[in-house]
Amino acid sequence: MINNAVYTIAGGDYERGGSASKSLKDMLKKLGVESATVRRTMVAAYEAEMNVVIHAEQGSMHVAVDPSQVDVAVLDNGPGICDVELAMKEGFSTAPAKARELGFGAGLGLPNIKRNSDRFSIQSTPNQGTQIRFTIYLNAQQTRETALNSVRISRERCRECLLCLRACPTAALRIRDGGPHLLRHLCIDCTSCIAVCDAGALAMPSAEPLPTPADDSVLVIPGSLLSQFGDRVQTDHILEILAKLGFGQVRFLEEWDYALRAAVVLYSREASRPRPILSPVCPAVVNLIQVRFPSLLANVAPFLTPLEAVREELTAPHLCIVPICPSHHTALLPKCLLTHREVIQAKTMLDAITAQVSDSPPSDGPYGPAQVPRGVLQVSGMQHVVKVLEEVENGRMDYETILELYACEQTCFGSPVWKEDAFVTRARWHKEARVFTHRASALHRAGALSPRPGLRLDSDMARAIEKLGQIDEITHELPGRDCGVCGAPTCAALAEDVVLGRADITACAFRGSKKIPNG
Repeated sequence: MINNAVYTIAGGDYERGGSASKSLKDMLKKLGVESATVRRTMVAAYEAEMNVVIHAEQGSMHVAVDPSQVDVAVLDNGPGICDVELAMKEGFSTAPAKARELGFGAGLGLPNIKRNSDRFSIQSTPNQGTQIRFTIYLNAQQTRETALNSVRISRERCRECLLCLRACPTAALRIRDGGPHLLRHLCIDCTSCIAVCDAGALAMPSAEPLPTPADDSVLVIPGSLLSQFGDRVQTDHILEILAKLGFGQVRFLEEWDYALRAAVVLYSREASRPRPILSPVCPAVVNLIQVRFPSLLANVAPFLTPLEAVREELTAPHLCIVPICPSHHTALLPKCLLTHREVIQAKTMLDAITAQVSDSPPSDGPYGPAQVPRGVLQVSGMQHVVKVLEEVENGRMDYETILELYACEQTCFGSPVWKEDAFVTRARWHKEARVFTHRASALHRAGALSPRPGLRLDSDMARAIEKLGQIDEITHELPGRDCGVCGAPTCAALAEDVVLGRADITACAFRGSKKIPNG
């Protein structure tokens, strides 16, 4: 059961400023929410409400509560914020003199909202307004995401071919007891294992039936979806089919891709930024940096990934999104009470469109590569991405300004959910040069990225050092074949499994044989 409420906020009305927050507080008290949580919610809501009173002519506070969380969105029609990053710093204020005379405008509003929230996002456009959304969990155990990844495992399908072990860039997979096991703290939600698993033991989450859209439903799709039906099917025909299926309002994920690129280019113009700047365009690559290259986290531009921005910016009552990789799917896991959000698996959408598609005259060529702005280096494919990040980490690529790194070959066109060739479909999409009618936003990340939790060998440093020594000793005992027969991708991974109690050293079939030298 969800309890919803909407409160109107009048700009410039300092006497009634805080009334919406008080109404929210009274609601939470009646629902029996714990007092410390009520206080956190009240502080965040009051600061957001007073921002509207101080800066805008009018606004509204939208609230939704269920037994697990409180979701709040505060929207206004004010002047917007030109520099969100600067506005998030304590002490920065653009409050008018009247607000300062009344004791407001100390520059602590946005930092206080962020500090008291479990999830926070802000989207602001100059001369149009600002939208602040935040979530506060009612149960302490829910302050972390429900899952780190979305790779589906069907152990009964596994043929033990070991291809996934060699494909995984973070050594997150093991093949034991007849099927794959996933070390979830290492999995980065890329598609590397899915792409090589023809048996389907590793895949995207199961497809569900196509949801029934309403008049106000919004569908968000990747542009690559429109390019999956050959040259004799025009993309406008696909949009007509989507409209017949009930999806009259269609947005493209690329709208947020391009908005992010523009924001990162602007961000890169400040000389103080570390070089090269890593665009967070691919969530799987962001995960990779958190797991394998944490020293480069400062290089990642402080914005949400495009799909996270979709999740936070769109406030339609019914939002349907087609994710095309596990990292997309995981980005949609956090629940939003203000928007009914549904995931449509790519296979479900492909099947629904294919059932109605018909040929049309082939589109004119020529095909051509996507145009990437000067100063932006685009790299796609996990092997290439890892090599480039290693070069950056070693200090050999600081001359490049911006890196756009994609886990899949040919960007999202190379996702294994698609059957058509990535090079062809990407050229097909960019040949059309579709003009987007909507304006999307790049949203600042509320907090700095941090290394993925769970990587430490032990919470106690002394014990971690001891275990690392044990791993080195066992690794030297093993033959160095890195063959995967033991179920681990490398001998070093097996040694770690032995020390952490995940495997026995007898799993190595070649233990005691001739040691193979490195290199």
